[in-house]
Amino acid sequence: MNLSVESIAARMRVARETAGMSTRIVSRKLKERGLNISHMSLSNYETAKLPPPVALIDALSELYLLPREWFFNAGPLLSDIRYRALKAVKISDKRAFEGEALGWLQAYLSVEQAVNDPLGHPLGEFKPKPSEKGASVAKRLREAYGMADYPIPEVMRLVENFGIRVIQLHTDARIDGIAGWLGTVPIVAVNQSLSNDRIRINAAHELGHHLFEDCVEGAKLAGDEVERRAMEFASHLLIPDSALRAAFELGSMVRLVQYKERFGISLAAMVYRAEKSGILSKSLARMLWIKFGELGWRKDEPGYVSPDRPIRMESLFDAAVHKKKMTFAEIGAIAGVDARAVRQRVFLAMGGSPEAFEPRSDRSGMRIDDYLRDQSTQKEL
Repeated sequence: MNLSVESIAARMRVARETAGMSTRIVSRKLKERGLNISHMSLSNYETAKLPPPVALIDALSELYLLPREWFFNAGPLLSDIRYRALKAVKISDKRAFEGEALGWLQAYLSVEQAVNDPLGHPLGEFKPKPSEKGASVAKRLREAYGMADYPIPEVMRLVENFGIRVIQLHTDARIDGIAGWLGTVPIVAVNQSLSNDRIRINAAHELGHHLFEDCVEGAKLAGDEVERRAMEFASHLLIPDSALRAAFELGSMVRLVQYKERFGISLAAMVYRAEKSGILSKSLARMLWIKFGELGWRKDEPGYVSPDRPIRMESLFDAAVHKKKMTFAEIGAIAGVDARAVRQRVFLAMGGSPEAFEPRSDRSGMRIDDYLRDQSTQKEL
């Protein structure tokens, strides 16, 4: 894609929305920096009605804490975004989430190309039939790929096996995740701040959106109906009907928690579906909801679900640096972050804790594995 005024304009808008600022606020902040540009002029620059002066790009780079080169990246932007979010989420929070996702996903694809390791599509073509329900599609998918009634250990890997790039982001906003496109590449971004069971069902939900082609212009179903279908698909994908019935057949809460841990799905999701399918009567389901509330389980359920995280992007970052294809700084310039943020993602993907990641400024050229060995040595001392 060739660099154009439209491309720069779109990136100016994305950068501002990601920062959570209005054009009026940006105009005021620019004036404080000695650059007198009205909010109307900013709007004209962001809609490509006028080409932006270089001085403005330099000022915005400083204001938004983005590398100057980021504005001149000719890569594609996100499109046809489908949100897994509560309706109360602010537009500004959505735009911030999209903006961060855009930067990391563009870096993801750039590094993937640099190390020549494209994401395959081993599961081949799998399409829902016209008007097919979410439960039916989930059952057929399980049968088609030999999953039978077994638990799915890695939902993220399953999503990636459909050729979808998946990343995780942190946000305090009430956003579960998004599905959409980066140019011609299907993408998913999930909120890593949620519980492990919720992250798994969100990833399955976003897979459903892509399989049903909900993330395309002119999708026919209403928003609520699309969301219900995707969630039905996700629930049936994580735990088939036979396993769900077995989870409730003894009337034992211990057994229910056991099935939560085995299939990686929340108690709440199992109770909700069991009531809808008639496995539980409405009165019994109501009693369970009351009991959950009394025990505080509506917010903090018992039972441990193993982490299920997408780390392919971070592994490619690590490989690109080790193979001297790219540096952390170069990756960061594409993502719109500094080199330290890239190193931190790689470090955390290897199981490191945020508290342990405190590299000094003189570690800019150090490999992550060297850093880990250094940390281990310090602990032993």
